[in-house]
Amino acid sequence: MKPKIDLNSPITKMALMLQQNEMKKAWEMEQTVEKAVIPIYSVPKSKAHQEIKTKPEQIGTGVLVNIKTEYFIFSTTHVFAEFDSKSILTGTLEYSPVEEIIGERFSSGNLDNRIDKYDATVFHIQSEISEFLKKIAITLVDFDFEGCDSLNPIYMITGFRAKESNTSGNEIKSKARNYPTVEIDDYLEYGYDKTRQIVLAYPNQTLVDGKWQTSPKPIGMSGGAIIKAQGTTLRIKKTERKTEKQLLSAITIEQHRDQGDKLGILLGTRVNVHLGLIHQCMPGLLDDFLKEYNEKKVPNN
Repeated sequence: MKPKIDLNSPITKMALMLQQNEMKKAWEMEQTVEKAVIPIYSVPKSKAHQEIKTKPEQIGTGVLVNIKTEYFIFSTTHVFAEFDSKSILTGTLEYSPVEEIIGERFSSGNLDNRIDKYDATVFHIQSEISEFLKKIAITLVDFDFEGCDSLNPIYMITGFRAKESNTSGNEIKSKARNYPTVEIDDYLEYGYDKTRQIVLAYPNQTLVDGKWQTSPKPIGMSGGAIIKAQGTTLRIKKTERKTEKQLLSAITIEQHRDQGDKLGILLGTRVNVHLGLIHQCMPGLLDDFLKEYNEKKVPNN
């Protein structure tokens, strides 16, 4: 269903122009976080009546993170539930050789036997990885710890759509996709915790170059990055802008289509949940960072 918007209204035109200008800024920012988003491939499980599968398929997306000497992939629990192996496969470019990564998983549902409503998994890499992967990994200075942003910035949803990914022999074919959007105002209406989750607008119909288009299904983008385009703002009143920079705000976990008058959304789990998993499972690794954070000296400020 198309939103009831009068495209000829002067106010609407002004709002759309502001949004387009800010989205252009978001597109043109240096891809400091976007470059760390990688596709996750695995050989799917075979059911009892099926032949054993051997060809890898893309099952989701992840974000490469470097903390001190350790490397991690931030993603979702339901992505990793697709297979039993301790290894995953990935590729780093649109066409690239398959790279196997071996590691251990920390999942929010495994701690204290609680319900995994955050769908968060951290994959701790325990095998040697290529220098290219090390180079593209982001660090804690690339994280967004602010939570809800009163400046109403643009966010980029970044990941790999499964229908556009494939493998041929030992080569992966994948291409990251980006969708700009904004954070919703009323978290209570949707029933989510804004300190640990982020809710972004993702309606069935979006306006592109003055025409309504159906929003693509983000299948395969679970585990991908929700990136704040710091330095953008949809506030009409004049305000001091922050330094332009991409920051990782959250990891995509699910999407809900429009229901009646309720706007469609894309839901993410904020990165503080993933860092909490690391802190509990690898005590000491984040001590220096947490001390600095608690003193209100957040690294990305």
